[in-house]
Amino acid sequence: ELAEVEDRLRSRFEWGLIADIQPPDLETKVAILQKKAEQEKVTLPTDVALYIASNIRSNVRELEGALIRLVAHSSLIGAEITLPYTQQVLKNFIDSQARKVTIESIQKVVAEQFGLRLVEIKAKNNSRAIVYPRQIAMYLAKHLTEASLPEIGRQFGGKHHTTVLHSVEKIEQVRKTDKDLNRLLNKLTEQLGG
Repeated sequence: ELAEVEDRLRSRFEWGLIADIQPPDLETKVAILQKKAEQEKVTLPTDVALYIASNIRSNVRELEGALIRLVAHSSLIGAEITLPYTQQVLKNFIDSQARKVTIESIQKVVAEQFGLRLVEIKAKNNSRAIVYPRQIAMYLAKHLTEASLPEIGRQFGGKHHTTVLHSVEKIEQVRKTDKDLNRLLNKLTEQLGG
């Protein structure tokens, strides 16, 4: 299936290399924004790039989306791109970013639902009373956040990414036949605003 791919790339795929890709840091995000603005032939003040980069925390696609929205709005009404103008145009976009679901908020809601303490969900304890809620929390973290499997594992007491994957797959499997679990997942998702 990989006949068209170079030998050196094919060998890397065959190794099954797993890499944890972290989101870009602030400086990189500013550089991405400035490069994108340059491609769009738009002057982007540094304070505006810093504002967007520090308020969009998710991924590069969202970052570019914010810039495109700003540039489109600016060109539509012929306004100069300044920091106050940017804050006004991106207010709703950035507010929705701030409301993103976090792994910790998921852990709190699930712990509360099952009458557990937050530290119990994060601990290495493998008793059934804790494993099932933890699996549910990992499932929600996978589906409601943009965190990688290794990051989710770290937030749950240093669990390996394969443990997180197993938990997600287990809940997905049970969910196919268990209406109570589906209701619970829907309820928790609503509580989290996801």
